Amino acid sequence: MVNLKNYLEKLSQEFFTQLQGDEESDFFIHSEESQFIRFNGARVRQNTHVHQHELALRYQKNQRTLRVNLSLTLDFDQDLQKILSILQDCRDQLPRIDIHPQFVAICNHGQSQSIKKVVRPNDEEMLKTIIECFGSADMAGLYCSGPLRQISINSKGQFHYFENDFFFLDYSIYNGPKAAKGFFSTENWSKDALVKNIEQTKTKLGLLNLPSIDVPKGKHRVYLEPMALLEVLQTMSWGGFSYAALKQGRSGLRKLHQNELHLSEKFSLIENIGLGYVPPFNSLGELSAKQTSLIEKGKTINLQVSSATAQEYDIPSNQAEPDERLSSPEIKPGTLAQAEILKKLDTGLYLSNLHYLNWSDQQSARITGMTRYACFWVEKGEIKGPIADLRFDDSIYNLLGSNLLALTSHQELFVEAATYQKRRLGVAKLPGALIQDFNFTL
Repeated sequence: MVNLKNYLEKLSQEFFTQLQGDEESDFFIHSEESQFIRFNGARVRQNTHVHQHELALRYQKNQRTLRVNLSLTLDFDQDLQKILSILQDCRDQLPRIDIHPQFVAICNHGQSQSIKKVVRPNDEEMLKTIIECFGSADMAGLYCSGPLRQISINSKGQFHYFENDFFFLDYSIYNGPKAAKGFFSTENWSKDALVKNIEQTKTKLGLLNLPSIDVPKGKHRVYLEPMALLEVLQTMSWGGFSYAALKQGRSGLRKLHQNELHLSEKFSLIENIGLGYVPPFNSLGELSAKQTSLIEKGKTINLQVSSATAQEYDIPSNQAEPDERLSSPEIKPGTLAQAEILKKLDTGLYLSNLHYLNWSDQQSARITGMTRYACFWVEKGEIKGPIADLRFDDSIYNLLGSNLLALTSHQELFVEAATYQKRRLGVAKLPGALIQDFNFTL
């Protein structure tokens, strides 16, 4: 078995010694050893191991930049020959490209190593536990586990290594056309916690057998589970916390950031790299702060600022990714106890999940979307029955501003579950939200 860290040290050293004059280069490596198990009818339908190692090579000279992506074989001679061939191609192509307007020189941002491992049983034991917990339920889902690594190396002497060995179970349970969705991931494995998670999802599925309730369009009191609030935050994050997007007129939260409007004092958002699920460095190898306060008590404190943006607008960088996205957001909890949710909701909608969210009027921070899966009508603190899917259209300044009544004291952790082409590193830690006058259009 190849020691990846040692392998990359040797490969990069061989490559960097071939640079000439003022040439500079860096590597950003994505590596994973993933176990994918897909379920249908609570039985295994696909069991796959994926090992892949991708290298993003950046070559710079004379304020010009070229980027090339390739897959590593972990055969040293073969990989070295490939990247040296790419180096020659870059030398040939570089004179044909323009000077980069936001050129950022490659710098040595030091060396570090961080390895995060969750406590969990091996995959075979976890597989048996999952099948045992679901029994004869009609469950479809994906279990994914294994180490995911990101490494940043450059010709100035930088070497950052990050590894996160995590798992998640993303699933739905069906009763004919009706379904309830669940998600489970934790740092410290507990069978009891998994059983509790599954039982809660089964309870929601059982409630879908109650007579369906017709809910008229208009404004209703709503409770958003953390998974539903995650969908709202992800929509807000489409450029919403990027300094470059704000300056270029692409931010849906412009009025918030320019202090024209505010959110509720109950709402605070941080980029919390300290949760440990993402690297403490960005793809350029720049070290990030453990926590960056973005919104505090409803007001903007900071935005995500990359080095390129900092250079363009002559402001300090906070070492955000070049695309200035959020990778580890946390919405601070409130005071609403979990046992009090239905009582405080009183009469209105209990929403487990939302989907198809998008901006309906980006400049006014209006979003639209649909309810999904197990969503219920509640009267006087008691669930009366499921609802047909509803469409909503409302402003963030209402939902998380004047109409935000409370956030729960408990938070849930959602690791990134995207697996298209490769797994992603990312996490969000969120409470649930009680909101009044949530606007439904049909």
